[in-house]
Amino acid sequence: MNAWKSRLSWTVAAIFLSATTAFADEVIGTVKSVKGEVSIVRSNAYIMGISGMQLMEIDKIITGPDSAVGVTLQDGTLMSFGSKSVSQLNRFRYDPARQNGNMLVTLSKGSMRFVTGLLGKRNPSAVSIRTPTSTIAVYGTDFIVSVGKE
Repeated sequence: MNAWKSRLSWTVAAIFLSATTAFADEVIGTVKSVKGEVSIVRSNAYIMGISGMQLMEIDKIITGPDSAVGVTLQDGTLMSFGSKSVSQLNRFRYDPARQNGNMLVTLSKGSMRFVTGLLGKRNPSAVSIRTPTSTIAVYGTDFIVSVGKE
């Protein structure tokens, strides 16, 4: 009986780990435009950002001097990051059938223009932008955030 419980425990653990890994590997958006040097940091690996590239949750986006990147998320949210920006897609959950979910984006440095997609239009309190000094709740549909010196 103990061997059966042990196998069951390992099976449940394996299913849980594969489910959380699969969720973390889901595509949440796409890079639409790139100007200059743009890097995507995924699992501690630096990947050159290119148009058409798929973005995953927890990706960090870094732009170099005189660089910019435009991103579209699954709910239609548009984000563009200016030169010398560092941002992270901390959380993005979106159910297209119900058009609900939540998102958290961190802007550590630089500038970002944010145009609300369906998540922000249907439930503004489900969308947040974090900076080193504050968290912005999204109640408008189009705004610009700047952090630190550019």
